Amino acid sequence: MIYGSTKTMKQMKCILMLLLTLMMISCNGQNKTPSTFEMEPQNNEPYEYNSGDVVTKGYLDDSGNMWFSTTQEGVFKYDGKSFTQYTVKDGLCGNQVWAIIEDQDGLMWFGTESGLCKFNGKSFETIPIPNDTTKSEWLEQTYPVINPNAVVSLVQDRQGVYWIGSNGAGAYKYDGVTFASYLKERGELMPDSLHHNVILSIVEDKNSDIWFSSFSHGGISQFSENKFTHYSLKDGFGDGMISSLYIDRNENLWAGTRNGGIYKYDGESFVNVPDIDTETEDQIAMATFYEDSKGIFWVASYARKGVYQYDGKSFVPFEIAQSEKLTDMKSISEDKNGNIWFGGRYGKLWKYDGDKLVDYTQKKRNG
Repeated sequence: MIYGSTKTMKQMKCILMLLLTLMMISCNGQNKTPSTFEMEPQNNEPYEYNSGDVVTKGYLDDSGNMWFSTTQEGVFKYDGKSFTQYTVKDGLCGNQVWAIIEDQDGLMWFGTESGLCKFNGKSFETIPIPNDTTKSEWLEQTYPVINPNAVVSLVQDRQGVYWIGSNGAGAYKYDGVTFASYLKERGELMPDSLHHNVILSIVEDKNSDIWFSSFSHGGISQFSENKFTHYSLKDGFGDGMISSLYIDRNENLWAGTRNGGIYKYDGESFVNVPDIDTETEDQIAMATFYEDSKGIFWVASYARKGVYQYDGKSFVPFEIAQSEKLTDMKSISEDKNGNIWFGGRYGKLWKYDGDKLVDYTQKKRNG
């Protein structure tokens, strides 16, 4: 690769713009005073969202509360009746939040722009990941908003160890005291001869293997018995940019890619899962997956309009009243009552109760 060529530079700028779009970082964010909003209708003016306002995750905790992370509004907690918003003014470590988990001790953890953030129900504690000071003139000029010290994916494995995905410095293993670095030098070299590996998704399978996705042309990495196996460009996945991973109840691993469609791993090989009923050759790009308590397998695309249900053969468009508004979806989750929640760009938050869709985009802020 000749990094100085005009063609290559245009390609790299295109790739990084796509990465920037996925990461949804916006300079238009606002910090609002934290408060609890009741669900009764109010006469307030609607909040004007922009494309940088994204609901990134939905999470059901062991107490039955739903948590929703966002890129500009911090975190919302929903107890079934009202929303409570947490921002930096409450002590939240950053208003850009990408990941949510509840640990084995019942504490909430958030992946933020400032690293890990632990919440005991009363106060927040910031736990920075190792400081990565990798800089280059090319990076500053072409992708100045990259933040390798941000946490964009997070799991706690069965042994209680935390696995952390960063925005540009690979992954970390955290035992509660020390960090170990992994995958920093996976993926394609950028024009500054560095990797800047972004790990957008991490999952654990039934064998306690840990799987990592790279959105920097690094494909998929499997950590098993203290060693890595890498599934890269030669194994498919389009250009090797993986946006999401998900393990279904049959222990199949699903992977959403930037431009290679959807793949499923059955324990032996990765197989492309085509949309056989589509009238075009377009694959579902940058997919998010969720299998609900009824066994329905949901698929949403962050780069393709609509939400789908996979019936084992094809992706069937989800079509009910207002479903056409489920565009640019980034997250799918389920609450304790079996309601399905969809979150996405422009602050979108919708609830599906099995009969109708209800828009909670404005309700989560001000009723």
